[in-house]
Amino acid sequence: MKKKIFYIWFFFAAMLFSVNINAQASIGSKKNPEAFSVLELANIGGLRLPQMTTAQRNAFAVKGNALGNGLTIYNSTTGCVEYWNSSRWVSLCDGTSQTTISPTPCIGVAADGTGCNQTFTVADVDCPTGPFTITIVAGGEYATLYDVDNAGGSFKVAFNENANVNARTILVRVTSTCTSLYKEFLFSQNGVNCTSMSYAVPTISPASTNLSLCAGGSAYLAVPANTANLDKLIWTRNGVEVARGVSFYIANQAGKYNVSMGAVGCNTNAANERNVTTSATAASGATSIIASNNGVLCGSNPVTLTATGNTANVVWLQNGVEKQSGPTISLTGDSSVGEWFAAIKDGSCYSKPSNSITITKSAATGQVTLNDSDALVNGKALSTFNSFCAGGSLDLSVANQKNGITYTWYNGNDIISSNPFIVPTNLTKITLRLVATDNSGATCSKEVNVVDKSVTTGGAPAQPNITGNSVLCGGTTDLTLVPAVAGTYAYTWYKDGIKMAETTPTITVTTPGVVYTGMVTTQAGCSSTVATKTIAANVSDLPVLTWVSKPASGNYGTSVSLQTAIEFGPAVSYTWTADSGAVVTGSGASVSVKLPASGTSSATLTVKVTAVNSCGKSVEIAATITMNNACPTPVLTAQSDPIQTVTAGSSANVVVSVSSAVNETYQWYSNATASTTGGTKVGTSSKTYTYTPSGAGTTYFYCIVTNGCTGNPTGTSPVFMVTANANPATLPDGTGTLGGKTCFDIAESNDGGSCVALASRVALKADFSQTATNTQTYTFTPSGQVSKIRFAYVESLGGAIVKSITNNGNESALNVTAPVTATIVYKNTLSSTNGAGTGAAFGRTTTNGLKLDIYVIYNNNANGTGADVKVKLTARIQDCACCGAYMAPNVWKEFMCYNLGADESLDPMVANPGLAGDWYRWGSKLPAAKAAPSPYLPVYAYYPEPTQAAYTMYDTAWNDKLKGANDPCPSGYRVPSRLEWLAVAANNTKKVVGTGQSAGFGFLYTGSMFGNNLMLPATTDRGYKGQLSTSGGYNYYGTGNYWSSTTGINYNITRLANYFMVLSTSSSNQATDIAFSKTVRCISEN
Repeated sequence: MKKKIFYIWFFFAAMLFSVNINAQASIGSKKNPEAFSVLELANIGGLRLPQMTTAQRNAFAVKGNALGNGLTIYNSTTGCVEYWNSSRWVSLCDGTSQTTISPTPCIGVAADGTGCNQTFTVADVDCPTGPFTITIVAGGEYATLYDVDNAGGSFKVAFNENANVNARTILVRVTSTCTSLYKEFLFSQNGVNCTSMSYAVPTISPASTNLSLCAGGSAYLAVPANTANLDKLIWTRNGVEVARGVSFYIANQAGKYNVSMGAVGCNTNAANERNVTTSATAASGATSIIASNNGVLCGSNPVTLTATGNTANVVWLQNGVEKQSGPTISLTGDSSVGEWFAAIKDGSCYSKPSNSITITKSAATGQVTLNDSDALVNGKALSTFNSFCAGGSLDLSVANQKNGITYTWYNGNDIISSNPFIVPTNLTKITLRLVATDNSGATCSKEVNVVDKSVTTGGAPAQPNITGNSVLCGGTTDLTLVPAVAGTYAYTWYKDGIKMAETTPTITVTTPGVVYTGMVTTQAGCSSTVATKTIAANVSDLPVLTWVSKPASGNYGTSVSLQTAIEFGPAVSYTWTADSGAVVTGSGASVSVKLPASGTSSATLTVKVTAVNSCGKSVEIAATITMNNACPTPVLTAQSDPIQTVTAGSSANVVVSVSSAVNETYQWYSNATASTTGGTKVGTSSKTYTYTPSGAGTTYFYCIVTNGCTGNPTGTSPVFMVTANANPATLPDGTGTLGGKTCFDIAESNDGGSCVALASRVALKADFSQTATNTQTYTFTPSGQVSKIRFAYVESLGGAIVKSITNNGNESALNVTAPVTATIVYKNTLSSTNGAGTGAAFGRTTTNGLKLDIYVIYNNNANGTGADVKVKLTARIQDCACCGAYMAPNVWKEFMCYNLGADESLDPMVANPGLAGDWYRWGSKLPAAKAAPSPYLPVYAYYPEPTQAAYTMYDTAWNDKLKGANDPCPSGYRVPSRLEWLAVAANNTKKVVGTGQSAGFGFLYTGSMFGNNLMLPATTDRGYKGQLSTSGGYNYYGTGNYWSSTTGINYNITRLANYFMVLSTSSSNQATDIAFSKTVRCISEN
């Protein structure tokens, strides 16, 4: 019912008289009116106002007549009292407007979501030109609005599939901004008609109708794995879907569980209901399991399943059904095929499940030959080990290898991808396995292993140090492996990861551009972690200096410039000296020498210089300068670019150099024209003038230098031109994406701490003296048709970052839909190209690093008549690790700083909903759902359920550890593999960052920080119809779901893939249907 608020103000002028008089009156009462009343109505009846329809009201001649202000009527069309406020009729009915939509709302939309694809147009006589606010205020989980035009007043509604027998409704509210009044429109969707789904209902096991869910444990429910139409099976908890298409379900919440076939509520069996209730009894901790021969039944060879860690009261479940018990079981025959996992059973309490292993059957016969003595750890047979040293290195090798056989080492079930392997320090027991696999598949694999061997602490020696020059001087250098603690050790060397024959502490190396590593081993057999030494790619020798420029003479009191060239550079340092009282300014390859103020004509002074590089010190060279007494005219040359373009608000430096200067003074001038006369004084006493324009425009500068000697001769510089473009930061935000490399680590200093060990960063070093680093392409992809695409930038340190920017498109082009690129050339002086420590980014951390805001500016109308808007991307240049994480001790891997589709103008280390990014189905190159436009409830695009063919296409579209054809990551990056995500979790400290704010769909202001340089924001995930996930326990505080490139096991049509789930308290790898959508964080291919 509409709540009506009646506020009526009447002014009766000369109601009873034809002239103006001051009088009061009462009607229906003898009581005198109150002092503040002109008229009082005391009758128990009401006051009937003029009755008008909307059409009659609109035809009423009140507009433009000031005497009509405050006129009040009753609108019989809307049932509301309205008054004229001099510009429009204002309704006094709260929550009611005269808004209509055409056509009428959809009622009884089909359960599959079809039948409501028309455009709804808004009309409001009180707000004929809009704009409007159009939102779903109830039922937003069932449908979404799209093609919304708030200005013009139109929208479409996309219903999700209703997989339930119950009908459901949504309420769309249209608010008119002219009146702030709204009207709501009801849409409805039918439930599923079960009569069209005659599927047989399987029986749930276990048979007991009441099951216990002990604290910290799980309950296990299953139907036969060979159930017909398994892809139509739906698991429900309290009538709400929690899973579909799987033969078993692991319950971690209390409730009433059942299965439906086809749709929720269809083809159910009341006898199948299992009531899972919580118990205060604590369940045991979970166990872990391994399978021999990677779970492949081959020939007559059985597969042995072994529980590790917690091995008491182990029960084994096949496809969710309890089958056997004991710490070890042996499987044979076709009936053993399926998914197996283990749990600890104490009475009626079951623990959480172990990892699962899929048992398969192979048609191969025979078996690969692999002897126990062939599996070697630090040169000894694996079978001889009863314990391993925590934090120690294991050199894994295979003797007597056969052609056509692949040998793979495992830590439990995880492939060991690097050698030496570091024994994790968080383990108390470890299982090491070597599996030999026939590449042709003709014979069965063979395994050698040791299971649950102790991991001891305190035995591994500390990491040694490799001393010696990292540069080959004269073609060689000596490297020495120095133990951290003196003692008796064996020495092991590796060259680019390949074990070397050398076993001495010192080796002589001759190969440039390789990485040497080494470890030491105690007499007890414990090995250290490896030390690393990277040999420079360029062979060097002692430096040789020659003169580039040296003056033969100079005048007393002036400064002269000298410059050297170096062979076998770069130099670590230069040493300059000058006699006769001259002063040297500078320390690099070129310096300025200030001659004495006075002296005897034709006297001479000598300037000497030496250089030191990584190979040693050069031979000294000298220059002799004859000094004279004349007062010279100063000569000025431009040291900075004479033509510069900057953005308003950033700075441009104009710089001169002066020769023949004597006690000189400087005066800078600005000018409106390119002239060296008539300017305005702007700065003095410096070779450099810094100009910070406040707005767009072109300004000219020049400098006059006056010598402080007899006659005071002057010199004038060339003209400098500085053009300032408008600051794009003031423009409204646009749409589309701007992408490219956004983080550069010059890897010169800041060794360790939050910046990561320098040795781990060198391989990813951003060397701005190299074209591959200093020349970058940035791509803008429009969203729809736009025009006049331009690029601009703003530097955090004016003039220090960008050398040039080139728009590779046509700035005047209209109707642009294709991507447009810009090439930015960064200055090579960002790195220390002129000697150690001279780079503009040297020593800068993530806190004070240089920043470059890159803008794309475009017209938001395809024909160029719209407004300019912007999209921003921020690049960071620092001497500190970029986004990434440790994958093993001292092994660093770079990740992109942002999820694909995230707002890259935000700080990637500060939790923000704009960092969630787009959602992708596994194997798809394009996103299935775009990034959230609002902080809490992202809008997603409707898309159909994948077909069998789509599943098949996507199933091979991303490659494990390789970049697949459909990989969505940009050039140089790919989707991480399952093992890489596991390495991130195992080798980095994790903590939750941000402040959670409940939004009905999770906590989107949080994230998880791994180490100091990789923040994974909470993202939740999306169901196969695009809806945000709210079931199954995957919407916890701080939850992020990130695809890996690794596929999982399959059920009928359903294809599974692995993803990395990050909770507030833990992280783990999971598998799910590839029809679901999750976020993507890309890892470097290098």
